[in-house]
Amino acid sequence: MSAREIRPELEHAPYSPIALFDEAGKLHGWSPAFADTRALTPPELRGCRIDDFWGEIDAARWSGIWQAIQNGSAPLVLQVEEPARRGADELVELEIGRFVCEGMSLAKVETRRAPSLRLHLLQQEILQAMAYGLPLRDLMDMLCRRVESLAPSVTCSILAVDRQLRLRHLASPSLPEHYARAIDGTPAGPKCGSCGTAVSRGEPVEVTDIATDPLWEDYRHLALPLGLRACWSSPIKSADGRVIGVFAFYYPRSRGPTPLERQIVATCLHLSMIALEYEETRARAYEYAFTDPLTHLPNRARFQQRVSECLAIGAETRQRVAVHYIGLDRFRGVNELLGYAAGDELLQDVAQRLTSLVKDRDAVARIGGDEFALVHIGNLRDEQIADRARKLIELLEMPFKSSCGYSVPLGASVGIAVGPGEASDADDLIHDAALAMRRVKEMGRGAYFFYEKDLNERMQARRQAEADLRSALANDEHELYFQPVIDLSSGAVERVEALLRWHHPERGMVMPSEFIPLAEQTGLIEQLGAWALREACRAAKKLPPSVAVAVNLSPLQFERPGLVETVAHALEDAGIPPERLELEITESVLLCDSPVNSAVLDQLGDLGVGLALDDFGTGYSSLSYLHRFSVDRVKIDHSFVREIACNEGALKIVRAIVMLAHSLGIKVTAEGVETDEQLAAVRGEGCDSVQGYYTGAPQPLEDLLHRLQHAAGARVSAA
Repeated sequence: MSAREIRPELEHAPYSPIALFDEAGKLHGWSPAFADTRALTPPELRGCRIDDFWGEIDAARWSGIWQAIQNGSAPLVLQVEEPARRGADELVELEIGRFVCEGMSLAKVETRRAPSLRLHLLQQEILQAMAYGLPLRDLMDMLCRRVESLAPSVTCSILAVDRQLRLRHLASPSLPEHYARAIDGTPAGPKCGSCGTAVSRGEPVEVTDIATDPLWEDYRHLALPLGLRACWSSPIKSADGRVIGVFAFYYPRSRGPTPLERQIVATCLHLSMIALEYEETRARAYEYAFTDPLTHLPNRARFQQRVSECLAIGAETRQRVAVHYIGLDRFRGVNELLGYAAGDELLQDVAQRLTSLVKDRDAVARIGGDEFALVHIGNLRDEQIADRARKLIELLEMPFKSSCGYSVPLGASVGIAVGPGEASDADDLIHDAALAMRRVKEMGRGAYFFYEKDLNERMQARRQAEADLRSALANDEHELYFQPVIDLSSGAVERVEALLRWHHPERGMVMPSEFIPLAEQTGLIEQLGAWALREACRAAKKLPPSVAVAVNLSPLQFERPGLVETVAHALEDAGIPPERLELEITESVLLCDSPVNSAVLDQLGDLGVGLALDDFGTGYSSLSYLHRFSVDRVKIDHSFVREIACNEGALKIVRAIVMLAHSLGIKVTAEGVETDEQLAAVRGEGCDSVQGYYTGAPQPLEDLLHRLQHAAGARVSAA
């Protein structure tokens, strides 16, 4: 007898998971609930055997069970492990009895899960987790997973409803993330799927066929590809009757809920209502305790917590924590002139502007009155902290428009405290920043001040250095020094490297290691670099034609448009051929491998200037870039040259660099040669040229010209 002939015999119990097996253990029929619990279609079920569902019932055990039910009158009850559709196996009871249909002897196997007991246990588990303070999303996720183990043919989803009647995803562990994201934020209303409609109507909505029901017209494209064919959604109502959420069951075939599923949902609606109302109460208590009622920003208490959290993270990760304490300037006059209502409106506008600067809402707070504060954590440099203070001042200097039409000019004074440092906790750090802010007001307002004395002195010195650097560019206080590069094959000067010097009117000679980083940070490097290129090319005009000039380029110059034009104009202005100019770049320019950098390097090569890779071996040392880009020369960093005579490792590195470069047709210069032993070593390894104090210190152009005029006596032995 086929499964189709037996199936009508099971229609009297559509909600019981029943299956019929023959003596050999082959499946001959099943109820709809049996198929649902396994999420299998009829073609997938046909041909299955009993050990396909319960692996521990093998052929030998089934033979014994078959004999027992054929010879006895009472059904046999077994406890077996059944694979769950989600998660670990579960223990079920099988009631196995004799079944005869049209003379054919079969065994009827009914699966029992004791639903009432399991619902009671579910309720206990959820309430206990709630009492232990499990977060709402985790609690709802747990509820969904437990429900899906009770009713394996359903997919469970729980949504909250916000004050704007929008659906907010809480839990749906068996639905993909893209589905949850698509539903999150959807407005509730008629024809908004089962969930949105249930919220709008305030009553359950059963959609037995998503493919045809008009309520799903705008959303079925999300559900059908996932195999979701039906959906039953029930509103979660608070004690006062408000809809605060929605509980939904999705089904893999077109059908409505079973009596067991209705019992499950009734229990879960009550549990969800308790959880959501508790969350609302907790959120209101938190808001009252930690939120400023006027601006809805965190208040001082919450800000102290946030700063403490940042300090704890900073202590573990060695990051710095910066507090910017903001006092509004001229705010008292607003209250006196326009009234307190206008003052409150202005404080709200200030809060909105400050919030626009931060990603973490808890990072900005209203401390009280006309004072606000921000906290920032990270690998912060002093310059970054100061830059944020400047941005805050600029942001609050822009006039505010009041509702009565007045343009209100304000301003801000900012105090800064950085931890970890002298401050032992969050209270001390905030207090230090507040003291620094008050110091600004004493000094004249509209500025920022660091609390730490040493740090503040450094920042003041930096601001002064920046002003001095701008003045130096305007007053022509810079000069180029030139260091010879000696060709080891001839002993003659083949090129000179142009090195910047700054003659400060008060400090004297300032070395480039001090002012080049400052020029890069302040954006003055482009102007300074263009000046160096022009002066180097003009100097080359005065040098013998056999001597080229090398100029260092900052990586930041590649990020500015017009570098190639600047080089071309410098060559044209000096009237020298491009092969007499060599540009030295660092490995970071090549490693960046951006289309812009690649294009600039290609254009410089087309221009005819030489390209040298400076400080080779100290950075990322990506040797493949030597082949990919047209580099004419590599300069071995002085750190290897310094140890070449006494360190076998340094010697091997130099040897490898020389061999690789020469194999690619690239010349090699050894930097930092300071002794006769170092000179002999780099010559022995095959370097083409050397540079260092041993062969010539950096010197002004006049001194260099004097040396070149006496070149015979200045040659380095090629032997």
